Amino acid sequence: MGGRGRLATGVVWSLLVLGAAGAGRSQEPAAPRPQVLDEVIDVRVVNVEAVVTDEASQPVAGLGPADFRLLVDGREVAIDYFTEIAAGRAVPAAATGAESPVSPIEPAAAVGRSYLVFIDESFSVASLRDKVLQRLAADLALLGPEDRMAVLAFDGEHIEVLAAWTSDRIDLARALEVALRRPTRGNQLLAAERSRAADLDFAVEVVSELNTEQEIETMLREPMQRRANPEARSQLGRTAAAMAAAVRAFELPPGRKVMMLLSGGWSLRVAPQLFGPLIEAANRLGYTLYPVDVAQGDAQILRGFDVLARATGGRVAGSVKQSVLREVAADSGTYYWLGFSPTWKGDDRAHTLAVEVRRPGLTVRTRSSFTDVSKRTDTLLRAEGVLLFGGAAQEHRIQVTMGGMRPLGRRGKVMDADISFGIPVEALAFHPFEDGFAAEVPVALSALDEEGGRAEMPGLQLSVMVAEVPPPGSFARCNTTIRLRRAPQRLVFTVPDAIRGTVLWGEARITVEPEP
Repeated sequence: MGGRGRLATGVVWSLLVLGAAGAGRSQEPAAPRPQVLDEVIDVRVVNVEAVVTDEASQPVAGLGPADFRLLVDGREVAIDYFTEIAAGRAVPAAATGAESPVSPIEPAAAVGRSYLVFIDESFSVASLRDKVLQRLAADLALLGPEDRMAVLAFDGEHIEVLAAWTSDRIDLARALEVALRRPTRGNQLLAAERSRAADLDFAVEVVSELNTEQEIETMLREPMQRRANPEARSQLGRTAAAMAAAVRAFELPPGRKVMMLLSGGWSLRVAPQLFGPLIEAANRLGYTLYPVDVAQGDAQILRGFDVLARATGGRVAGSVKQSVLREVAADSGTYYWLGFSPTWKGDDRAHTLAVEVRRPGLTVRTRSSFTDVSKRTDTLLRAEGVLLFGGAAQEHRIQVTMGGMRPLGRRGKVMDADISFGIPVEALAFHPFEDGFAAEVPVALSALDEEGGRAEMPGLQLSVMVAEVPPPGSFARCNTTIRLRRAPQRLVFTVPDAIRGTVLWGEARITVEPEP
C-alpha cells in the first residue's frame, strides 16, 4: 500500500482459540442470535459524472438520457438514474416515458461537492504554493450551501489533517493560514532534478553533430535518465503513495468528490509512471482529480499528467496565475449524473467505464473504471484510515496484547512478533454450524513506521466456532505471529461489526530499537 516497502513481510496465524469467555456454559442462557440471511442483495449505485463539452471546450446543456451510451467492460448497460447538473443545481427533467431513467434529486435542488485539498509540501515551491493558497482562501465564498472542504498537508513523510470535512469558511480559512506557515522542500528537490536535466541537454547538444538520434539515445540519454536524482525520485514515490492513501483512507464524504492536488512533483519526467495507484483509488471511490502545479513544471509533463487526470474525469487545474477554486468549481459543477446498479460480486475486479454521446462533435470526460470492492478490501481500507487519520473512540473495541519478539537471520533485520487480540462477540453474526455456531470475521492489519513508511498485511478470513452463542461482553480471541521489519512502528487491526455495519479497531506499538 505504498510507503517504502520496508515494514511487514508476512503474517503467520499460528493458533485460533475458537471458544470465547462464557462459551460452553449450559447454565447461562445464550444471547439472542442475530438473524442470518442466506442471500444479501447489494443495491449500491455506481455514480458516473460526465462532463460534456463542444468543439470550443464549452459545456453543453440540454442533453437527455437518450443522448448517452453507458458502457461497462465494452458492453452497453441501462442507465437507471439520470440528472443534469448546472452550476451545482439539478436541472428539471423534461417529460419522458415511464421507462426512462429516474432522477433521485429534486428539481433545482443544490447538489453538494466535497473538495479534498491535498497540499504536497515535499515538492511545492513555497512562493507559488502560497499564491494558490491565498487565492483559495479568498474564494471560499464560492462554496455552495451543500458544499464542504477538507485540507490535508503532506510533509514528505506524514499526512496531517489541517481541516476535517466542514462547511465552515472560518475554520477553512484558519486551516489555509496554518498551511501558509508550513515549510516546503520543492526548491531543493526540483533544483537538483533540473540541474541533472540541464546537464543531459548540454551533453546531447555537444555530441548531436557526431551521432544519429538513435545512437544518442543508446549512448547518452538512456544512461543519464537512469541517473535521475535518487532523492527526488524516491520522494516522489512516497508522495504519490501518500496521495493514493489519502483518497483510500480519509473519511469518504457525500456528494460529488473532488480532489485538488497542489504539488510540483509533476516536474519529474518519471511522474506519470508513479501515479497509477492514485488514479485507481480515485476511480474506485469516485474522486475527480484536479492537479495544480505549484512549481512551474514542464509544459510537456503537465500535458502528460492531464491525460492521467482525465482518466478520473478531471484535468490539470490551471496555475498560480488563476483562481484555482473558481476553475474547479465551474468544471465540477456542470455535468450529467448517470447512475446504474451492477450485480455486485465483491471480487475486487476492476471494470472499465465509458460514456459516449450520440450527437457528433461533442467530447465526454468521465472516470474510466470502477472496482467491485470485496469486504476484505473494504476492511483493509478502514485499517489504513485508522492508521493515518485515527479512528472513532467508540469503535476502539479490539483488545490487542503484544507477546514475545524474536529477531530472525544473522543480521536480525526482521522479526516474528506474537500478538493476541479479541473481538467483541456482540459484533459477530453467528449462524448454526454442525453442533454449534460459527461466525466469519475478515481481519485487516496495517503498519506505519516512524518515518511514514506504510505496509499492509495479507488479509485473513477467520472462522470463530463456539458450542453456544457467548453472552454480550465476552470476546472471541486468536493468537497470531507477525513477521515485521525490526523497527519501531504502529500496528492497527480492523474487523467489521457485522451487526451494526461499522468497523471496530485496535492498535499495538512496536518499540524495539531499529537494526544497526
